[in-house]
Amino acid sequence: MKKVKALLMLGSVLILMFMAVSVSSAASGASYYVSPTGSDSNAGTLNKPFKSLMKAQSVAVSGDTVYIRGGVYDDFEIAATDSNYNYVHEISKSGITYEAYAGERPVFDFKYVPTNLRVAAFFVKDGVTGITFKGFDVVGIKVGDQDQSEAFRIRGQADFVNMAAHDNEAIGFYYTGNGTGTVLNTDAYNNIGPTTVSAGNTDGFGAHGGDVTFVNSRAWNNSDDGFDSISSKGTVIYDHCWSFNHRGNQDGIGDKNGFKVGGYAYRTTGIPDTVPVHTVKFSLAVNNGANGFYANHQPGQSASWINNTAYNNSRANFDMLERVSPTDITNIPGYREVLHNNIAYMGTNIANDNNLPANVTNNSWTINGGLSMTDADFVSLDITQLSAPRKADGSLPDVTFMKPAGSSVLSGYELGYLADK
Repeated sequence: MKKVKALLMLGSVLILMFMAVSVSSAASGASYYVSPTGSDSNAGTLNKPFKSLMKAQSVAVSGDTVYIRGGVYDDFEIAATDSNYNYVHEISKSGITYEAYAGERPVFDFKYVPTNLRVAAFFVKDGVTGITFKGFDVVGIKVGDQDQSEAFRIRGQADFVNMAAHDNEAIGFYYTGNGTGTVLNTDAYNNIGPTTVSAGNTDGFGAHGGDVTFVNSRAWNNSDDGFDSISSKGTVIYDHCWSFNHRGNQDGIGDKNGFKVGGYAYRTTGIPDTVPVHTVKFSLAVNNGANGFYANHQPGQSASWINNTAYNNSRANFDMLERVSPTDITNIPGYREVLHNNIAYMGTNIANDNNLPANVTNNSWTINGGLSMTDADFVSLDITQLSAPRKADGSLPDVTFMKPAGSSVLSGYELGYLADK
């Protein structure tokens, strides 16, 4: 188990190193500046900034950085439209970093954007690569009578660092088509679809395209799921991610899973020849209105589920429901899943579990026939800790939520999302 844990931790370190190299290399070109008080007739310098990101994109080239000054941005021209979308910012050039100016936290507020079509506040087009967004908030997006809107719609390649999409009627971060990227130290919360249809589409994070990796990211209080990778063509990694308090919209409508991993609904076409196997490790699912961790009808193995913690999820803490195959939509208890070193407390530990005993080891419900846990086994069960502010460097806050107490029956087993702390 220690070897497995070391490999998992090494993978996390390599991802963080990749992100650091990606961001630093992007910052080696020219610099441009935007400000809510700027003008697009300016030169885009620190003293004479542009007003809009679209103006900055028009002059920037690959390797350049657009620095975004603090303040509220709420005066936009819609960059492009098609039959379905108003694209407020259409990112069509590769290799540009859009980064908050040091020590400042800009806010993009889209409350005035019309909803005659779906709204995509930021759209990374097909074929665009090397985009990084860093250090700002996106709020206020409306959905109107549309099925959904999105803060970020990614069909190309884009990375996110220390970002937040919150208090919208829109999905936070939505990878689709062949969209790929890494999402680091990023939050999606209070994104609520007000209507029956939009509530069931408004996830915190969606990975429905190519390979996507989420690291140290949080989702809470979104009307649908926290993290959703249904219909993904690529491999999705969830590494040290937290998903909690997904309870639907004002009418309780929404799927309300913490992590919906895999699945293609009841389709038998458009499924990859090789169905991807995802990874969920050192992650946390708490107080969700459906499942904490959900295999979601995957026609094969959905994921390897390693060192995760689930608490008080309404349907099941871990639900391993699979379906027979890509061509047979019959639902069956999962028999291809891999679960090691996980904790489940309060509620149903695991549902739809027909996995080989060798594939489900060293979990709180398998050790010695199941560990008999009480609240006293944990330092804290205070869920409010989980939405505490991030540290100055953007990393997750230090918490004691579900940390084993000194006398806990969990002591010595190296289980759960805090096992590597």
